[in-house]
Amino acid sequence: MMIRQMLSSDIDRVHEIAIFSLNELYEKEVFWFFMSGWPAGQLVAVNEVGEIIGFLSGARLTADKVTIPMFAVDRNHRNKGVGSKLFEELRMRSMMDGKQYIQLEVGESSEEAVSFYRKHGFIVVDFLDRYYKDGTNAFRMIRSVYDISLPFHVVDRF
Repeated sequence: MMIRQMLSSDIDRVHEIAIFSLNELYEKEVFWFFMSGWPAGQLVAVNEVGEIIGFLSGARLTADKVTIPMFAVDRNHRNKGVGSKLFEELRMRSMMDGKQYIQLEVGESSEEAVSFYRKHGFIVVDFLDRYYKDGTNAFRMIRSVYDISLPFHVVDRF
C-alpha cells in the first residue's frame, strides 16, 4: 500500500468511498474545494494494483491548526492499517506546514471512529450538541502534531 497526494482523477473513487462510509452526503465539489485550499492535505491510500482504498481530506483551520473534515477507508480494507498510514502522513505534512494541532469532529455514536482517534492520541475537548444535519451529536477532538501534552482542557465526562 502507498499513500500519495490526491489527484483530480481520484475524485470519483474518493466520492464513492465517502458515500458508502460517511453519515453525511457530500457532493463531489467539496473535494475540489479542499484540493484548492490545501493540495498537500488531500491524501489517498492506494493498494498494490492501483485501486484507491481510502482517503483523508485535511484543511488549514488556523495559523497553528489543521482539521480533518473527511476521512474514510473502504469497508473491505478497514482494520489493516490504512487509516493509520493516512493519518500519519497528514500528521507529518501538518508538521512540515508549521501547524501545531490537528482537530476533528466525530459523531458521538461512531464508536469505531472515536476509538481509532483515541488510539492515535486525540482527546475529547468539547461536546457538540446536534452538530450534524440529522441532529446527532458529535465530539470535538484534538491532538498535537508532536507527541507532547496538549494545553487544552479535557472533557472528562466521556
